Amino acid sequence: MTQQKLLILGASGGCGQWAVELAVAQGYLVTVLIRQNSQYTPPAGVKVIYGNILDPQTVKDAMSNQNAVISCLGIKRKTAKNPWSALASPSDLATQSTKNIVDAMTFHDIKRLVVVSAAGVAESFSNISTIMKLLIKGSNINKTFNDFAAMEKILANSAIDSLAVRPVGLVDQQTDKKAVIVDHFDLSSQISKKDVAQWMLDAIARPDPFDSPTEMIGWQ
Repeated sequence: MTQQKLLILGASGGCGQWAVELAVAQGYLVTVLIRQNSQYTPPAGVKVIYGNILDPQTVKDAMSNQNAVISCLGIKRKTAKNPWSALASPSDLATQSTKNIVDAMTFHDIKRLVVVSAAGVAESFSNISTIMKLLIKGSNINKTFNDFAAMEKILANSAIDSLAVRPVGLVDQQTDKKAVIVDHFDLSSQISKKDVAQWMLDAIARPDPFDSPTEMIGWQ
């Protein structure tokens, strides 16, 4: 079987690093697009392209000869664990990068894309607890959610076979809990970054087109 070529965007982040590591272990030929000043060092064998995800030509060049794309891009805050921390990324990072991704995938006729979004984005806001709603509305998490909602709308209006994965609260630690589709998000809801990355890779490998544009996931 011919090895699949997979472009991973946002590879330096928590979910992105796991996506790269797991994809390499599963036999994908992985390419990452990262910033020139990134401190991230990918595993051996990964092709590294340095550039700006917000530059359309850079993204188009990175897409060349790829079979599928995973995006773990999202707004970063200066202090990640502080919901009120100032943004360290443009407030429309996911929106603008997704425009470039869709255009580049269309140009190269690449069909499959899996992206990270978040539980509570768009219509799923009604599936989160009251405390979570207050936290999101009153902090800079709201900017991330607005950006992801705009990203998902771009994907819905494209011809790309795409899936937006909406994880509940992300944690670093691993457990023996199983990642599943969930229908509610509260303060205790968790899933590991590794499990999100594995879910995204499993989605890339599904034989049929996605039957839903989004999936909210958490630990069972």
